[in-house]
Amino acid sequence: MIEITKMRREGRHLHAVMLREAPEAPKLEGIARGPVMRNQGEKRYCIIGAGACGLAVAKNFAARGIPFDCFEALADVGGIWNPDSPHAIYGPTFLNSSDRLTRYLGFPFPEEGPYYLSAAQAEDYLRDYAREFGLYDRIKFNSRVTSAERAGEGWQIRIKGDRRPRSYAGLVVANGHHWDPNLPHHEGRFDGEVLHSHDVKSKEQLRGKRVLVVGCGNSAVDILSDAAFDGAKAVHSMRRSYHFFPKVLFGKPADVVIDRMTRWHLPRALMYGIYTLGMRALVGRHERFGLAKPDHGLFEAHPTAGNLYLDHLVHGRIVIKPDIDRLEGDRVRFVDGSEEKIDLIIYATGFRVSFPFMDKSYILNEDGTSKLFIHTFDRKHDDLFVVGLFDPAEGGVWQIADYQAQLIASFIVACAKDPERAAWFRALKARAKPDVGHGITYKETPWHKFEIQHYRFRRYMKRLLRMFGECAKMPLAEAVSATTAKGVDAKLKLAS
Repeated sequence: MIEITKMRREGRHLHAVMLREAPEAPKLEGIARGPVMRNQGEKRYCIIGAGACGLAVAKNFAARGIPFDCFEALADVGGIWNPDSPHAIYGPTFLNSSDRLTRYLGFPFPEEGPYYLSAAQAEDYLRDYAREFGLYDRIKFNSRVTSAERAGEGWQIRIKGDRRPRSYAGLVVANGHHWDPNLPHHEGRFDGEVLHSHDVKSKEQLRGKRVLVVGCGNSAVDILSDAAFDGAKAVHSMRRSYHFFPKVLFGKPADVVIDRMTRWHLPRALMYGIYTLGMRALVGRHERFGLAKPDHGLFEAHPTAGNLYLDHLVHGRIVIKPDIDRLEGDRVRFVDGSEEKIDLIIYATGFRVSFPFMDKSYILNEDGTSKLFIHTFDRKHDDLFVVGLFDPAEGGVWQIADYQAQLIASFIVACAKDPERAAWFRALKARAKPDVGHGITYKETPWHKFEIQHYRFRRYMKRLLRMFGECAKMPLAEAVSATTAKGVDAKLKLAS
């Protein structure tokens, strides 16, 4: 058992002591399903959003007997994976993270499924998860949060259509950050159609058109791959070139291979040297594909999953262009002086981080970076949490969100039942700045403000859970249910 008083005496060495003396990882208790709580006097929490991240919070809160209301603006779960959402992702999209590093803890993808789920399969998985853990009855659908303001010792939450605000002891923000399109400005006038990748939902929008895609993320190459086959012409404009990763290495998902290699006890410089040599052998020099050489090292910017994209390049199905200089009617002129006749411009230029229901200064610094401890905990207050505000260079978001939800639940329980352990974590979150990235400096672009490395972030959160001891598994209140979920405990072991 860790001595909390010892950790306090260590002062500035608290973080190192935490990593050295962590006990065995705890197991979560099984969920007793049903919306009614025995202890109606406990503090109640508000969860905004029932997308992939909000679902993880709702499941973990339900498992721990933490009273909550989860508000979802749409009529079903899934967020951007819900095809009825105005912010739904491009229909033909496949996940760029593999099943092993995407799945929720203890809830595997279907055994017969592929390494990388399609958008429709991802939607089915999220709905199955919500059904498995009885979350549909705990979510208030068609309920859009219009404002969230701190009021005294809690939060005032307003729901569209309600006359009065609702009071909560704490707030969990899980509204996602891949839904508010970021559109650049270019000089001149374009007579054709202009869309953001956010507004491209199907291949039919590309069919028979001369399509220019601007940007170099995963959405860009997905749309380009379809435009290369279904459009009249596919043109790709980039300000800078990125590293393109194959999705499979040695017959395994690339993110799984990297995740395992990250565990090797090697100096980081040597590790990155191995990665770089491996990519040179597997992909080759960018110049041979007609691409500019990246202006950054491997992992200094978010890599792009590019199997099909590179295949299109070597077959001449995609035309590479530099940045746009200006728009001229039905033509686009580029900074190298060349031009292309274009019918449709698609800006795959990312998203703004938006919290339309609250002042963003609760969460972000003036430069748009996160104020939060591990992108999750308010450093000064114990009543504000954010889930999903990160971008893994490899691996998926959902699994990390599950760990975030477990940590939040553990802190809430500690605040109620173990004041000393709560005080330890309160002191840690106020000042600690652990390295949860690759240990390198990322490019200073909006895309990399929330970049994390899946394995390092996951490992750090697991250590924190071990430090919470019994608070990482004890319930805040028991849940009432006509049927208890026997055997669920075995499914909810912490994933490695």
